[in-house]
Amino acid sequence: MKLTVLVDNNTLIDRYFYGEPGVSYFIEDEGNKILFDLGYSDVFIKNAQKLNIDLLNLDFVVLSHGHLDHTWGLDPLIRLYTEAIIENLNHKNPIIIAHPLTFYSKKSNKS
Repeated sequence: MKLTVLVDNNTLIDRYFYGEPGVSYFIEDEGNKILFDLGYSDVFIKNAQKLNIDLLNLDFVVLSHGHLDHTWGLDPLIRLYTEAIIENLNHKNPIIIAHPLTFYSKKSNKS
């Protein structure tokens, strides 16, 4: 298994990756390409491009849970795939794996 950090709240000095208070990992295992969590924005896409990781060739997208710092990158990922379809680019259709409650609204009972 090979794990590449695409986003977290730290960046490497001299490589100039983007960071944010979110998490995204690219995992390669037994021929499968897995995007685990999507961070808070499109930063994971920018960092993947810098690392020459093709996000249009994913087998799975896994969302660990529904917090925004793990799921809000879904919109930019959908845009990336939509543009690939419009531009007739070669791409896979990844399977999305998530707990059924991942997309439910989160509310606090605090006053």
